[in-house]
Amino acid sequence: MLEDGSRLTAAGVTGLVLVLLLTFPSFTSISIHIRESKSNPKPKIYEDEDGVATEQSMAKYSAKIPKIFHVFFTISGLSAAVALAILATINSPRGMFADDWLNVAQWFLLVVQALTIASVRNTLRSYTLGVFSLISCMLLLAVLLIQGMLLAQNVGVSSSLGATGLQIAQLVLVVFAALASVSIPRRPDVFYDGAFVDGMNTVSALERYSFSWVDQLLALARKKKRLDQNDLPKMDHYTRARDLSEDWRRKKHTQRLWIEIFLVHKAQFITQWFLTLLQAFGNFAPQFVTYHILRILERRVAGQAVSSEAWIWVLMLTLTTVGAAWNEAWLFWISWSGLAIPIRSQLSSLIFQKAMRRKDVKGTSKSRKITSSEGTDLMNAPGDEVAGDKPKIDGDKSDPKGKQSTVNLIGVDTKRVSDFCSFNNYFPGCLFKLAISFSFLLSILGWKVLLCGFLVMSLTLPVNIYFSKRYSAAQDRLMKVRDVKMGVVTEALQGIRQIKFSALESNWHAKIGKIRAKELAEQWSVYVSDTVLIFCWITGPVALSAASLSLYAWLYGELSPSVAFTSIGVFGGLEVTLAVIPELTTYLIDAWISIERIERYLNAPEITKNTNDAPNISFENASIAWPSDEEKEDGDERYVLRNVNISFPEKELSVVSGKTGSGKSLLLAAILGEVDLLSGKINVPRSPPTEERHDHLATKDNWVIPSSIAFVAQIPWIENACIKDNILFGLPFDQYRYQKVIEVCALKKDLEMLTDGENTEIGANGINLSGGQRWRVTFARALYSRAGILILDDIFSALDANVGRFTFEEGLAGELGIGRTRILVTHHVALCKSKTKYIVELGNGTVENSGLVQDFESDGTLDEMIKREETEQETQEDEESTAVNSEQFSDSENTKQFKEVNSKTAAPKKFVEDEAREKGAVKTAVYLNYMKSSGGWLFWSVAVLSYAIVQGFVTGRSWWLRLWTGDTTDQHQSIKHTLAYSFQVNGLSHGFTPSLNSSAPIKHTDNIGYYLGIYVTLSVVSIFVGTFRYWWIYTGSIRASRSLFDKLSFTILRTPLRWMDTVPLGRILNRFTADFTVVDAKLSMDIGFGANNLFRLIGIMIAGIFVSPWVIILSLMLLSLCLHVALRFLPGAREVKRLESIAKSPIFEQFGSALTGVGTIRAFDKCDVYISRMFSKIDDHTTSFWHLWAFNRWMGWRMALIGGFFATFICIFILLMKDIDAALAGFALSFALEYGQVVIWTIRHYTNLELNMNAAERIMEYSNLATEPLDGADPPAAWPSEGRLEVNDLVVGYAPDLPPVLKDLTFTVEPNERIGVAGRTGAGKSSLTLALFRFLEPREGSIHIDGLDISTIKLQALRSRLAIIPQDPVLFSGTVRSNLDAFDEHTDAELRDALVRVHLVSSSDFNTSPASPTSQALPATSPAGNCNTFTSLNSPISEGGLNLSQGQRQLLCLARAIVSRPKIMVLDEATSAVDMATDALIQRSIREEFKDSTLVVIAHRLSTIADFDKILVMGEGKVVEFGTPRELWDNESGVFRAMVGESGEKERLEGIMMGNVPHAE
Repeated sequence: MLEDGSRLTAAGVTGLVLVLLLTFPSFTSISIHIRESKSNPKPKIYEDEDGVATEQSMAKYSAKIPKIFHVFFTISGLSAAVALAILATINSPRGMFADDWLNVAQWFLLVVQALTIASVRNTLRSYTLGVFSLISCMLLLAVLLIQGMLLAQNVGVSSSLGATGLQIAQLVLVVFAALASVSIPRRPDVFYDGAFVDGMNTVSALERYSFSWVDQLLALARKKKRLDQNDLPKMDHYTRARDLSEDWRRKKHTQRLWIEIFLVHKAQFITQWFLTLLQAFGNFAPQFVTYHILRILERRVAGQAVSSEAWIWVLMLTLTTVGAAWNEAWLFWISWSGLAIPIRSQLSSLIFQKAMRRKDVKGTSKSRKITSSEGTDLMNAPGDEVAGDKPKIDGDKSDPKGKQSTVNLIGVDTKRVSDFCSFNNYFPGCLFKLAISFSFLLSILGWKVLLCGFLVMSLTLPVNIYFSKRYSAAQDRLMKVRDVKMGVVTEALQGIRQIKFSALESNWHAKIGKIRAKELAEQWSVYVSDTVLIFCWITGPVALSAASLSLYAWLYGELSPSVAFTSIGVFGGLEVTLAVIPELTTYLIDAWISIERIERYLNAPEITKNTNDAPNISFENASIAWPSDEEKEDGDERYVLRNVNISFPEKELSVVSGKTGSGKSLLLAAILGEVDLLSGKINVPRSPPTEERHDHLATKDNWVIPSSIAFVAQIPWIENACIKDNILFGLPFDQYRYQKVIEVCALKKDLEMLTDGENTEIGANGINLSGGQRWRVTFARALYSRAGILILDDIFSALDANVGRFTFEEGLAGELGIGRTRILVTHHVALCKSKTKYIVELGNGTVENSGLVQDFESDGTLDEMIKREETEQETQEDEESTAVNSEQFSDSENTKQFKEVNSKTAAPKKFVEDEAREKGAVKTAVYLNYMKSSGGWLFWSVAVLSYAIVQGFVTGRSWWLRLWTGDTTDQHQSIKHTLAYSFQVNGLSHGFTPSLNSSAPIKHTDNIGYYLGIYVTLSVVSIFVGTFRYWWIYTGSIRASRSLFDKLSFTILRTPLRWMDTVPLGRILNRFTADFTVVDAKLSMDIGFGANNLFRLIGIMIAGIFVSPWVIILSLMLLSLCLHVALRFLPGAREVKRLESIAKSPIFEQFGSALTGVGTIRAFDKCDVYISRMFSKIDDHTTSFWHLWAFNRWMGWRMALIGGFFATFICIFILLMKDIDAALAGFALSFALEYGQVVIWTIRHYTNLELNMNAAERIMEYSNLATEPLDGADPPAAWPSEGRLEVNDLVVGYAPDLPPVLKDLTFTVEPNERIGVAGRTGAGKSSLTLALFRFLEPREGSIHIDGLDISTIKLQALRSRLAIIPQDPVLFSGTVRSNLDAFDEHTDAELRDALVRVHLVSSSDFNTSPASPTSQALPATSPAGNCNTFTSLNSPISEGGLNLSQGQRQLLCLARAIVSRPKIMVLDEATSAVDMATDALIQRSIREEFKDSTLVVIAHRLSTIADFDKILVMGEGKVVEFGTPRELWDNESGVFRAMVGESGEKERLEGIMMGNVPHAE
């Protein structure tokens, strides 16, 4: 007793000292409060880094009630403590005089803290003091519990009823005081950008640490049955992308990236590791408590009540289970909200900001080794056309260069890194758990037993290590195949028009399918390795427990329940700890690879200022090349412009001309600073930074900033926004200037035709505009801008002659152009010469001519230039009266744009609709569809049966252990006896009363072999059936994945073009990539482990019946509580999961769009605008993902709380039953302790299943889309043999409710005729093309080819027999060969011949051995000069063919058509971007190559069709004129003659038609 007294006093003194230290902040706060009250009596509006409060939120804030209760409870506790101390002083049978007065002192300090909190007005200070008070209360509670436990153990110490009552009162009051102290709100509600900021840092500590601040949002989700993004609060400054980015920028970063990430987030990492250490103790604390309870039961005499010490252990069990549950919940929360989510947001922001500064490298990397081995490897067969000749990239170790690879940094790599940061603590956690569990097991088993057990378990270690390596390797291969799949799917979607026009859907379906087959093969490899690892995971604890317990029984001659059941519990936890290490190592490797990729990207070369400030733009002996991010070597293979010496005059128009591929775009890029300057100097006026422009103050007088730059790229870059926003581009609206821009860019008529006028939404990259419209919108953007320098790249190539002349004279040389420095790349020197001051001609890798126009006119040089270039363009845009998307041949040309102009009063229609999402629970049909795809009812029946068998054996094994440790007699040899006993002691049965004695340990070793043999037999069966069930589920998962993917790819490739135009690429890619990653890898885990936990839950409830039938009632009651929590959780979690899925796509779309238009964005100095937009999109995704985890923790904490109480109630049942033996108690408790975790994981796996089934739901949504018609007859094999085209009374419209665009169209084309189609804008030219390929189906009339009605035959058969060369060329990444002949149907000789015929190469350029591939379209530099890319069929083509010029891309597409040699060919401005000389040669090639084909040419150049057999002139969807060129010319009042008259080269065209002038002069 003396020893206990000193321990009590030591505890009391320690508690008092600590509470005193925690009271010092109260003294400090009182003095601060007094000073503040004197200096500033009126409180200010609250503001912090998260946001600012409002007057309303300030008025709403109140902490009076918790403060009053806090004071009341502490004063009441002090009163109880004083009363107890006085009793101890007067009469002290308890012998605790000093301890009671120490308690009084602690209570007094608590009162001081409470009064201080009540008086302080500063919200943060009150909150912080409340937390200190909580810790003080916890310390006092610990002291009181220690006192109570020691009193309970010393049964000889008596205590009066009053003293006991006062002791209990103190326990209760200190708990209530603690609760009151943490019920003080931290601050009033704050707002950021007018939106409410999440309440985690606003509410009280009690609400914060119990995750109660999300209650309102969960209630809203239940009420609305839907959550929208604007329902979610804004994030705090620890999570917002902008704040994280600025925080990163404020610090200097000299270390490796992973070290810098750790240093920036070190506080969270340290907190995470500290909580991990606590968790290691918390995980084994319940087992420790169970051990002591079982020891008490073993010592108990049958029929007697347990000692009071047991009840203290029950309380300890409750506290440890609840405490461990809370610690785990908060650990998870810190890991995700404090680490994973902010780190991903921060890295994504850094990557995007880097993309805005990084060199825009368009060429293919030198490190890419040109080989077709990748295709062979992926398909396991030579000649398979998976990757064709696509250059091989060295997996994860390659630097991300392509657009898709760069997007993958945000989509894949940042997720890998952030995910690893969330569970990096498992590594130290494993060490902590091993140390604690070893210490505990050593104390109860001894070192011999423990060593033997681990030696046996280590037998599985080699298998575990081997298959962990296999698993890691398979995962690595799987990621690489997924990257290849993503590339192939992306290219298919980007080139869908070319695929549809060429009827290659089946080929691409097979191509994607073969990649998918390889992906599923790798996924199966992962599953096989995973199955073996699961086998090791199941076998380990069984082997460990069997060996340890049998040796223990043999050594000590007994096996007590306390040792057996406690050991098994620890073994189970230990095995999970050990089993997770190999998988964690895999994740570590993945994260390491990813962070190195990110680091390489962030360290890549940036655009540096390589221009000098000067009044005008000039080049001084400059040599320039397209940017490269690789080390320069002697063999640097880039196209170089050398020795450039030019000076563009200020405020004048300058023209740059030259042959196709001569470097015109490169010269413009040099002015923008987007090239590598190899030598010399470039002088460009300094553009003022954005903050100095003060755009909002701009007026007509100061609108133009002389040194500011605007840029129009050769490939127009347009945002997904309305036309007006694209033109304004963030500038304030000036009515006069805007209307003038619309007028001079010839957009007025277009806007009148569009349903929503200037508010018409444009799809990504202007997908629903024609080529001419896209150029005019981007030109309008440049004209409207404040730039004094306009850099324009070939803006006239897609415009009609009259439109081009108008925009030149009224726009470029008109009111808005005069006074600006304008540098224009064009082939239209003749069109521009009258207003041009300065001209540059490029050729042979340098400047051939440069100087003033008047000088060149006088010496005749200008005429020579004009002869080498285009003259006047005779273009006529292929825009229907919808004026939408004719160049793209999309059936979106546009369906709903065709209405009267007066309808513009309605709200503008969104071209790109918001992504749809389901409401409520995932539909039953989705589950049934998945079940059917995975194998049907037979498959699932076998699965359920296997799970039931395993659980039966697992429960039987524990029951057998209960018999083993219980008795050697026949007392408990059957479940029947146990059930009878259970019912009898609970008064539920009076028919059977067996003789019951306390359990006696086994004294004889004779029975060890018998018990051990049956125990091992049960274990072995459960091991093999348990492993089989996972293997079985995995087979079904693969089967379902294969079926769902095949259906999705089939459908997507055959959806109408209109749908493809209105759905962003990112959304479709999300289905093929992120959603299928879930379906392939996660659904099987959710089903497998979810079913395991469900059957474990059933097993636990059955085990409880053996203790008392009342347990089943208790189990069901607690289970109903769990279901209530789950039903409150699911609606909100389901909605934020859907929001999170949808929020990913805009990030990828924005990133992809910005990467495409980075040159334009930088030229306009809009990087900051796009970075802000990306911050907003990242925040949207972060917000939804953050709330998903907040809801998850809200549920997890409550489930764990219920589980903790279940174990407590079982323990109470056991202790109240006077005749229960320790073996049965151990059996019951071993299951009861699992209840909480099993319920949590069962519901969590169900929740994850439903949330992840959302991916299957999204896949099935797109799999069930309407497709183009798949029926029809097969035409004859040789059809069309002649090429006769008959159009009879054709009526075509874009939609049933819209007026027709072709009206009673009738004409006939004889075999092998060349027909030119002409007409003004909106005449219906492109609609005719779309009808010919059946993208538009006829309402009336018909189209016959060789006498066969095309509406009656299969689409694939029709399109495969025709060919089209569109204005916008479509190329796929790979090689020249793979683009000419994607499916290896032609010889190399045929392909080379086609390249010769389109004049990309001459026949002498081909060597007997293929030339080494080059990395730039404008060929690489070498000592000999620039070489030709097309001399080798293996030369690489980058994504979209961006390493070629626009003209080269068009010619390569023409060569592709020559290779296929169709009977009917449609050309739509196929050579708009090539110089005149090349065009003349190509036109001659077309005449020669297609002598035996019928040619239909959409006439953008009248000179192209002037000598054709016939010309079809269209107007308003009807045939206006049809006949030979000469017949139409002779009609003096005809439309065609008027068009020739307006063209500007009437004489030349007349000569061609009369046969006096050869076409290719």
